Amino acid sequence: MIEWFGGTAQVFQILLPLFGLCVVLLAPKITDTNRARRYVAPAFGCWLALQLLIGLEEGTLVSFPDPFGFLVAVLLLLGFVVLMFRGLFAAWKTREASEFPSQ
Repeated sequence: MIEWFGGTAQVFQILLPLFGLCVVLLAPKITDTNRARRYVAPAFGCWLALQLLIGLEEGTLVSFPDPFGFLVAVLLLLGFVVLMFRGLFAAWKTREASEFPSQ
């Protein structure tokens, strides 16, 4: 079954965004994440989907057609970058607002 996702090296690469997704989903129980979680969790989901797509391309189970697989990979990578920067921007604005409260 590990060969379906491209072997053990690819499975370990899949575990990294999965761990990040778990941390983001469990973080509100420890600290206040405000609105940044709304963007960072889907960003890690895009990264996980991208790693799964790459693993499936390298594996033995499913292979997507060339233009479709490449287009989906580019869109997932773009989604990850945009959502991650939007989440970091939201966290920065929240931190800035808490440092300088309105009088």
